[in-house]
Amino acid sequence: MGGYSSGRYRTRNRGTVDAALRLDLRVMRRQGFLVAGAVTSGVQRWTRVATGEESGSVGVTVNLANPDAGFVVVRFNLNGDPRVQEIQLESRAMRYGGRRYYFLCPKHGRRCEVLPMVGGVFASRQAGRLTYQSQSADQVDRMRDRAHRLEKRLWPDKGKPRPRGRNRERLVEAWSEADSAFENMFSATIMRRWSHLF
Repeated sequence: MGGYSSGRYRTRNRGTVDAALRLDLRVMRRQGFLVAGAVTSGVQRWTRVATGEESGSVGVTVNLANPDAGFVVVRFNLNGDPRVQEIQLESRAMRYGGRRYYFLCPKHGRRCEVLPMVGGVFASRQAGRLTYQSQSADQVDRMRDRAHRLEKRLWPDKGKPRPRGRNRERLVEAWSEADSAFENMFSATIMRRWSHLF
């Protein structure tokens, strides 16, 4: 019997990508790890969104001495046990110059940009049988998430309003509509499911 926010239950899946620690090549590219013809090293850290506390970290070495096909070496501890994992990279030439890199999933050989950790191994979402949180969300959850995303765009840095002028008016209007729609849907859901208790 599903309660509020229960969503669809998927027995074949182990969890969500959003809840897992994950290597993201897009983030690594912004942090300067992907330098063609070079070997770069550093630490990849994750923090909890709610508290800002560190939730995990791994040592990362990216070897792109051969720009066409490199690899990533990840070093980390799992329950006090040191682990080392090597992940191959595939390179694709881009239309207007430069190269784009992809992880090759260690389990399936699938090309991807994000590798979540499941069972102490970084592998593709499909190999780890993970879903996205939105896939298990019901309509109320989606409405709440939309209102929350708009609110973050309006007040991203400690309550300071971000966009100016007409863009701000448009976003405030969209946020107000989304927030009202969520409140109405939530109230209707509560009345439908638990009105017999009132």
